[in-house]
Amino acid sequence: MCRKLLVSFLTVFFLLAMSTCTEAYEKTSPEIVWQGTRLGKATDLIQGPNGLFYLPSGNKVAAVDDQGQKLWEAALSTGGKKGLPVFDGRGSIFFPGSASIQEVKLNGSNGWHFNVYGDKNNSPMITFGPGNLLYLPLPSGLYALDAKGHYQWLRQQYESGNANCTKIADKREILACAGNSQAVFVVTGKKGQGHSLLALSGEGKILWRHWLGDIKTANLAVGCDGWLYATVNHRLSKGMVYAFNSVGDGSPQWSYSIKDNNLTAPTPSRHGLLYFCAGNELFALDLADGSQVWSVLTNKTLSCPAVDEDTLWVYLGTADSRLLAVTPQGRLDWNLTLDGKVTARPLPGSDGTLYVATDKGSLYKIKTCAFARGE
Repeated sequence: MCRKLLVSFLTVFFLLAMSTCTEAYEKTSPEIVWQGTRLGKATDLIQGPNGLFYLPSGNKVAAVDDQGQKLWEAALSTGGKKGLPVFDGRGSIFFPGSASIQEVKLNGSNGWHFNVYGDKNNSPMITFGPGNLLYLPLPSGLYALDAKGHYQWLRQQYESGNANCTKIADKREILACAGNSQAVFVVTGKKGQGHSLLALSGEGKILWRHWLGDIKTANLAVGCDGWLYATVNHRLSKGMVYAFNSVGDGSPQWSYSIKDNNLTAPTPSRHGLLYFCAGNELFALDLADGSQVWSVLTNKTLSCPAVDEDTLWVYLGTADSRLLAVTPQGRLDWNLTLDGKVTARPLPGSDGTLYVATDKGSLYKIKTCAFARGE
């Protein structure tokens, strides 16, 4: 009799335990809250100060609300290739063209347009920098404008010497730019002859430069600590990660070398780590000294990593339509299959939510499991 009671008790306990584990698993699995469709292949996913999501796609940009509904779609008239837009925080988005900037209001209406003739083959990019000015780096020079589209100045020479020299460097290319309140940073040079990273003041004065060598691509990101972080891909099978003091002398604070020349843009975190992908691996480095904290193997990684600053979980998209989630300890925890490739960097929201755009033209709102697991 006692044995039967013991067996019955253990059976009930086991069933209750299984029920609790199943419930816990269900609560910690990622959940698709909604999916907005037919939004175009987004090259970027950004959230405006009004809470709306903006998805640039080709010659247009779509605005989507927090329920996944497209509110409007605006055409871009910059012409040619389009680069990643920036916000001014007061009600405008600025889109770079090959040699131009177009303002689009947060309600979709067109603002001002700035165009430079003769630099149509340039890779489009802009950044905010010192004096809260917009900076447009072109092979012909670095243009500075205010947020109302008013021309401020032009530095027509990236080499040392007369900043007002009218001679335009032949076959010069711009690979990357970034900015903060202290300087604007530009990677420029000539293919086969080498490239340099320059730091310029808000008046166009070259503060420092660092020689990068013969490289094919570069990516820049400014951390909340004011430092500049760069991932550089050489033409040989080599990649480098650098940290620079914005107001230093151009000497790296630290560098990290890797035998891969397909590094993504760096993602600095305010919690002291720097994330980037190289090949099929995600790396986390210590921002203070560049030492490797951890790395984890991934597969077919496509997007730049995104970090949720509240939970320290890292998210990235793949070429085979998956969203990957990595814990703060560097463990690949789960993956979620979506309807297309994930090229744009995922966008962490609040309360464990995540927004992900796919090349299929969808925008997902996903409830992650980071808070439930407490890692």
